[in-house]
Amino acid sequence: MIMLDRSIIPIPTKELLFNIPEIKFLKLVNDIDISFVYKENLPIVYAEIIIFSGSRLDPSDKKGLGYLTSLLIDEGAGEYDALQLSEEFEKLGSAFSVSADHDTIILSILSLTENFERSLELVSKIVLKPRFEEKDFQREKKKVLDQILQLKDEPSFIASSAFERRVFGDSYYGFPEIGFAESIARISNDDVKDFFASTFTSSNAKIVSAGNLNETEIVNLFNKYFSEWISISDNNQYFENPKRKETSYYFIHKSDSAQSEIRVGHLSKKRNTNDFIPTRIMNTILGGQFSSRINSNLREKRGFTYGANSSFHYYKEAGLFEISTAVNIENTGEAIIEILKELNGIREHISDEEINFAKSYLIKQFPSRFETLNQIAKNLESLLIHSLPTEELINYTYKVKSVTNEEVIASAINNVLPDQLVIVAVGDRKKVLNQLKQIQGAEPVELDLYGNLLT
Repeated sequence: MIMLDRSIIPIPTKELLFNIPEIKFLKLVNDIDISFVYKENLPIVYAEIIIFSGSRLDPSDKKGLGYLTSLLIDEGAGEYDALQLSEEFEKLGSAFSVSADHDTIILSILSLTENFERSLELVSKIVLKPRFEEKDFQREKKKVLDQILQLKDEPSFIASSAFERRVFGDSYYGFPEIGFAESIARISNDDVKDFFASTFTSSNAKIVSAGNLNETEIVNLFNKYFSEWISISDNNQYFENPKRKETSYYFIHKSDSAQSEIRVGHLSKKRNTNDFIPTRIMNTILGGQFSSRINSNLREKRGFTYGANSSFHYYKEAGLFEISTAVNIENTGEAIIEILKELNGIREHISDEEINFAKSYLIKQFPSRFETLNQIAKNLESLLIHSLPTEELINYTYKVKSVTNEEVIASAINNVLPDQLVIVAVGDRKKVLNQLKQIQGAEPVELDLYGNLLT
């Protein structure tokens, strides 16, 4: 049996050349922009209608309104009730879905090329003629309340939600998209209708598409079914990043937990920062892949966890740096201490070998981001959400290669901030709290399940 020494970084093999598919930019008669990639190898088409809405537009007393609206959008449209609409897509072999996050609500359709027109016609009914019937509203509202009840028992969700609450404060990124039981209870079907009417407008929409239809065919089909969609809304909301604070420790009690969920991090720059690529390389070394420093330390060396990672999350108006792991509850304090060591360590030294491996890893990983039509569209979607030029994709591998070791080291110093951390641990009070108190400088503050300070 061959044993792998994961402390030894593999030698990169020969580099493969890869060019991203050609991206074209089209416009409908009602001024909706389309980002489009033609792929002829398979007889399928994928498209997304991106609505710049999401939970950021939820009223303060009705958190979860955007999420609930997204669940109701396809519950009947035009002449079809919810079941009939689902059956129509099923007859075509088409997959329709709706997703929602803080910044967007996205309608997605995957279809055989020969059935794409009929599928798109059904999507147009959902966008232009949704039913929003009371019985559907009551059913989906109950589902959301049941889901919230289940999530209150999920340590991972509790930790992530509380972490974001403490990092982002009272801004809209500080609340879960799904909302709270109390806020969902306040929402009426009229609220859903009003939210939809004010946000699902042509001026608030973009389209991305990839597949086996040429640009003329795509534009003609979308014009045919969406040309009447002419509406304007102003959904811009001012976002002010909370001021960064000194490192703070927080604790949430979860009785009889065998593990503790740990989140460590802080605010970060937005996606369109000039040092995005150096930061990506640096994070690959820190916690962005299996042989990273954090995972090697907590999993391979110490056996505290099955996995630990670090990542930079990029929202439309903000960024978040986060380390995430679940550890054996008796190792909670030690795990946090080791994470802090790694955060300080990445600022002090990064070897040429680590940087070369991370660059090779990112370059070789890049083509896999374009394997499916869905993946191609997601790349186009990211450009739109973060207002990035296509050169971000076209020149990606060149930029990775061109980054200097000094730029990677500077990125660690500028983007990993050990003196401004939010540290959240979720676990049994009897086993975790004293461990936190033993950490030098820690004065843990207890939170409720929503990340609010307990008074």
